[in-house]
Amino acid sequence: MEKATFVAWLQKEGQSVNAGDLLFSVETDKAVQEIEALDSGILHLLPNGPQPGSIIKVGDVIGYLLEPGESAPADITGPVAPVAKPEVKPNTEEVFPVEAVTANPVPPPHKIEGPPVTPRAAQCAMAAGLDLRTIKGSGRGGRIRESDVIEAAERAPSGPIAQTFIAVPAVSGPSGTEIPITGLRRTIADRMHRSKSVTAPVTLTARVDATVLAKLRADWKAAAHHEFLPSYSDMIMKLVSGALQKHPALNARWEETRIVQPDSVNIGIAVDTPEGLLVPVVRDVQTLTLGQLAKKTADLVARARQRRLSAEELRGGTFTISSLGGLRVVLITTIINHPECAVLGIGRIVREPVAVNEAVVLRDRMWLSLTFDHRVVDGAPAARFLETLGRAVEEPLAWLVA
Repeated sequence: MEKATFVAWLQKEGQSVNAGDLLFSVETDKAVQEIEALDSGILHLLPNGPQPGSIIKVGDVIGYLLEPGESAPADITGPVAPVAKPEVKPNTEEVFPVEAVTANPVPPPHKIEGPPVTPRAAQCAMAAGLDLRTIKGSGRGGRIRESDVIEAAERAPSGPIAQTFIAVPAVSGPSGTEIPITGLRRTIADRMHRSKSVTAPVTLTARVDATVLAKLRADWKAAAHHEFLPSYSDMIMKLVSGALQKHPALNARWEETRIVQPDSVNIGIAVDTPEGLLVPVVRDVQTLTLGQLAKKTADLVARARQRRLSAEELRGGTFTISSLGGLRVVLITTIINHPECAVLGIGRIVREPVAVNEAVVLRDRMWLSLTFDHRVVDGAPAARFLETLGRAVEEPLAWLVA
């Protein structure tokens, strides 16, 4: 993270603050985080400090905690020099000089001048036929990022991934309400665009008989002794975890230099909120009973709609499930939540006539839609996973009580 949206101060000017008190809140990526004070003191806000909606960068000084009787620095008029950089995480991108990656992604032993560039940006530029020396970087120190290359490609009048534009007379657009692009909406747009840009998505669909699944849930609902009645999504999630254990190639992440198949099954659930789509992650699904899973998802969904999720609860997924069956959607195709390699779309359960043993009977049926990254897994293994999942939906009892 390099910047965030300031939300609000949680303490007032001149108020005494103790270490551990909640100091202010910011919107980072897809979560609103309340930041604790690291020290004690009297809060002093900068005269032209951040307002709700302001963008602040990591390292900006936005206020002071003063000792009793201590005067605030008189020459401070706004965010000042950044503090020490946070510890670099293992997955942080490496950077190479522009000239090195323009011709060869491996930097030569001698020093080369020019702004740095990330490996993903270099790969994207080479695929698009763009010269990195003509692109202005938006990262720290002028670093060229993948998003900079994509923007440059979209502006280019020609090239492998550029569009062709036809000049038309300028006309005024229709009048209407202007809706500001929020930090969450921009994050969603960036992640969706990046997924479509860097993955090789393929979608497989299967129509399965959900009659037994529907009867099980109806029986549980009639019993009315469950504190948390499992939803169809909960039941499918439990079945998916079992299928992923049999087909671990779909429980994988593309980590740029390697493909990782985690030991745990961490499933993200797409949640519709008033602000936009959020995908909280249920960890270690394979270890949870169906009741525990229902309780966990109910809590995550409720806090997602309140924007009370932590950043940790929004990352680390190995597979994602998206269900629109409650909105009468029968079949959906979804976008991969990169760097995961697959996402499952769940359609509405529909009762319809089906030929069974030379007779026409009414059965509950549903569509399952699996979109996977062909860079990570091939079609046949993905189809075998979907076949296993389909069998589990049709005969779910043994899978759900495991």
